[in-house]
This record gives sequence, structure tokens and C-alpha cells, in this order.
Amino acid sequence: MRAIPTIQELQDALANDLKSKLNLSSTDLKTVLNAFDTVLAAQFKLVYLYLSDVQNNIFPDTADTAENGGTLEQLGLIYLGRYPNPATIGIFEAEVIGVAGSVLRAGLTFKSNEDSKNPGQVFVLDSEYTLTGTSNIIEIRSIKGGFDYDLNIDDELTITEPVLGVENVVTITTILEQPKASENIEVYRQLILDAIQLEPQGGAKTDYRLWSADAQGVRKVYPYVRDGEAGTVDVYVEATVDDSTDGNGTPSSQLLDDVLEVIEFDPDDTKPLNERGRRPIQANVETLAITTIPVDVQITGLNDSSISVQNAIINNMKAHLRDIRPYISGADLARNKNDILYSARLQSVSTDVLESANFFTGFVMQVDGVTELSYVFTLGNIPYLRNVTF
Repeated sequence: MRAIPTIQELQDALANDLKSKLNLSSTDLKTVLNAFDTVLAAQFKLVYLYLSDVQNNIFPDTADTAENGGTLEQLGLIYLGRYPNPATIGIFEAEVIGVAGSVLRAGLTFKSNEDSKNPGQVFVLDSEYTLTGTSNIIEIRSIKGGFDYDLNIDDELTITEPVLGVENVVTITTILEQPKASENIEVYRQLILDAIQLEPQGGAKTDYRLWSADAQGVRKVYPYVRDGEAGTVDVYVEATVDDSTDGNGTPSSQLLDDVLEVIEFDPDDTKPLNERGRRPIQANVETLAITTIPVDVQITGLNDSSISVQNAIINNMKAHLRDIRPYISGADLARNKNDILYSARLQSVSTDVLESANFFTGFVMQVDGVTELSYVFTLGNIPYLRNVTF
């Protein structure tokens, strides 16, 4: 797209055009002309900006979200058949100990204890429950969605008000539905681009990637035919940061089950039943968690090593590592191949955030504890930044 002119450039162009058309000298009607071209220049600037927004919102890679007046979600509805997935609540079963006949009211709330997976979060009982004296299991849900409301089996919660005949601590026994974070907008944008660029082929590598996108919480999958077993497809699953169990992309067992389910069957229940089957009849599919490989960096001689500078370097390196992923021939575009981590490039993204007067004298990259100049990530292996020492 052509560069958008500044207001001053528009003002100068208008003034020159008016003087030329009206055959005016530089001093004639100077005040009037200045006011006239200043007003018009501002209006034309708005037109340029509006046209720029229109052009940007034609394409999903540059479209704004609907919240910002854009068309990204509309493009997603066209190509993916859905809007971004909202956060989902968690649903759990908990064991209650108390006297038979005691009543837990509907709307009773519970708070997760300090030693639970996510302490201090609130959960609610939707339906009244009367204790029987033995095996009292209630179903509770989180009041909000997202992985911050996830719990582990054996986590304890405390009832937030006294209940006659009931111990105030309950214990999680079953995870019925694991909570998920709302879909990251950049992940959603990439899924739209994949749907446009990747051609469905009835069971090829591209299809596993397109099918898996229907499971909420998936960032990307890496499908491979298992060595020595031509009928078995291993699908390595990478979770989004918010929905991963470790913040580095490791999926939960529930997410692995969800991916297997959408590979087997299209979740769109508006389609006829005979159009929803996906998995090729001859394929055995297994969903596996990606393996995270630690990357450690040692930077020496950093001139300005303030906390803000260190954090800027670390954040830039993390962003770079998130783009280093295994290359799947037939599912990834060759021009997007980015499966090799180079020490020189990681050093370059570190210096990108430094001011011209700041510098460091030494840089060492280790992958899985071994000093490397470059490292190729294959199969289900992805990098994450473990330690940076200054």
C-alpha cells in the first residue's frame, strides 16, 4: 500500500495547487489560503486513514478485531465457521463429609485452599444437595472461565460460610470438564490463514492440522506417520500458553482427548451425520504431547544490566523461540520453514532491544544442556527458554 502522507505534506500540496490554479503569488491571500488548506488537509488525512483501515481489513493477517472496528471475526466465520472460542468454565466433583440430612444450599460458594493448584479461586454449587451420610459427592463449577480456575484431584476447597452438620473442607475427586482460556486472537488469526492456505485432502497432513484446530486450547499440531507402522499417525499436540500445563505448550490429558475426538468426528452438529466423519478408515491415530526442550543463555559483559533491560531481552528471546517449530512437509509452506534455532539469530534478537550505547561482550546458547551454534527441532520437540544468566 502507498505510504499515507502527513498532514503537513497534504497541506503543502493543497496550498501549491491552489496557488497554481488561481495564479496567486506566495503573499496573496496568505491567511485565507492557510486556513483553507489546513482544514482540507486534516479532512483528507482522515480519508487516507479510513482507506487504509478498509484495505487492512480485507485480509486476515492485517485485519483488526471487531472490538476495534475490524473484520477479523467475520473473516473467521467465513473460513473457520466460528468466532474465537470464549473461555470455558471448569466443572468438578468434590467429596463432602457431614451428617446425613444436612443441606448444602444452591449457590453455596467454595474457595480453593493455599495448597491447591490455583489458590483463592471461587467455585459454586448450582443445585441444592442433601447429605446421605456416605459417599456424598457434589458437582461444583468455577465462577469464571480460564486455566486459572483449574484444579487437581485431591485439591481442597473451603466452604465460604458455616453449614450446620457439614465439615467446611471438601476434596476434589473428579475433573468433569477442565476450564480453558479464551482463544488467543493471534492463534485465531493464524488458523484463518491456515484454512485459506492449506487445501483439505481427505487424510493428508494438512487435514490433521485443520481438524485439530476445532479443539479449543490447541496452538498447533505436528502429524507424523510412525516409523515402521505405516497405518499409525502420531499427532503431537502443542497447547496455547494459557491452556498449557507448564506455560510452555505442554497439553493436558483432556486436551489430547479433545484433539483425538475432533480428528475422529467433526464437532459441527449442524451438518448431516454422514458428513461429519473425518479419520481415514485405514489410519490409527494417537495424540501425544509435544516435548519441550530447554534453552539456556549466558550473556556476559552487558553494559547496562538493569532489570528493565534484562526483562526486555528475555521477552524478545521468548517471542523468537515461540516461532521455532518443527517443519511438516506438506502441511507447512516452504517459505515459512523455521525449524532451526541459531545462536547468532538468538543473539541478534537480544541486541534488538538494546540502545546504541548498550552492548554485551559474550553470548552462549545451550540446548538441553549442550552448547550449540544451531539446533534442528523435529518430531514433537519444541524449544522454551529456561534460564538466562547475565
